[in-house]
Amino acid sequence: MKKRFIAKRRHRYLLIKIIICVLIAYFSFSFTIKYLIKTKISLTDEKRINEYLAIASNNLIGEISIYDLLNINLTSPNTMLKLSFSNFKKLEAVNYEEESTKVVIEVKEPLVYIYNTHQTEDYNPGSLREYNITPTVYMASVMLQKALEKEGIFSIVEDANIKEILNLNGWSYGSSYLASRMLLEEAKKDYPSIKYFIDLHRDSVSGTTTIDKLTYAKLMFVVGMNHEKYNENQNLVMRLHDYIKSNYESVIKNVYYSKNGKYNQDFDTNTFLVEIGGPDNKIDEVYNSVSLLAEALIKEIKKTY
Repeated sequence: MKKRFIAKRRHRYLLIKIIICVLIAYFSFSFTIKYLIKTKISLTDEKRINEYLAIASNNLIGEISIYDLLNINLTSPNTMLKLSFSNFKKLEAVNYEEESTKVVIEVKEPLVYIYNTHQTEDYNPGSLREYNITPTVYMASVMLQKALEKEGIFSIVEDANIKEILNLNGWSYGSSYLASRMLLEEAKKDYPSIKYFIDLHRDSVSGTTTIDKLTYAKLMFVVGMNHEKYNENQNLVMRLHDYIKSNYESVIKNVYYSKNGKYNQDFDTNTFLVEIGGPDNKIDEVYNSVSLLAEALIKEIKKTY
């Protein structure tokens, strides 16, 4: 009888916890939308909206799937009952000091610069389509920024408009790397503390893998070989690649080598290009893979600085 009473009490506690999580998710998303309207930010300003949604989603780490959160129909509260709590990787604090006592990090200046040479690359919008909101690589960049920040590693996410730079210089889309090169040089001048330069892209091919019931978008590093120091870029990429492969093998694709490409990797030996997901990938799949990239990068940084 006593055991039955304890079981009922635990079940009631679990139910209350789930209801609280659902309410937090609903009000977080609802507040974000209302804030956008209140501050008169146009729903066509996708970059700003992606930033707000990324920040909101990072505040719910381990509680609820971002994709489910974004698919809530605000006019139909019943859809909240259909939320899935399964496909979301929880970011847990890792004691990196056990592996290396070389450093105790408290970065007060940005150490990482995250940018998107191809800013228009986007993901599956799901039900956000009815709000004219499309998750983009910029949202993935902000997710990476927030994941690093949780470990005390500060970064800058570039928000300058690549298209405007192309137009001002009379350049075509094919000159996007010239435009992002300008931003790289400006960032290094403005923030001399930056040691890592990450160009985050979306692949043209979508793909997923499942590990422990969580679904991930595929990851792939790209190395340009058309410059003298590409081996040094490759060394960093292979350390990140090998860490992810050894822990989450099915998530990572083989490194892609381009004999005729530079991708601005001649700018600094710690410059690298990574592709996360494809056009059909859902935002929770992208988020889960971003968390793995962050995990590998945090390990690398804490071993070095």
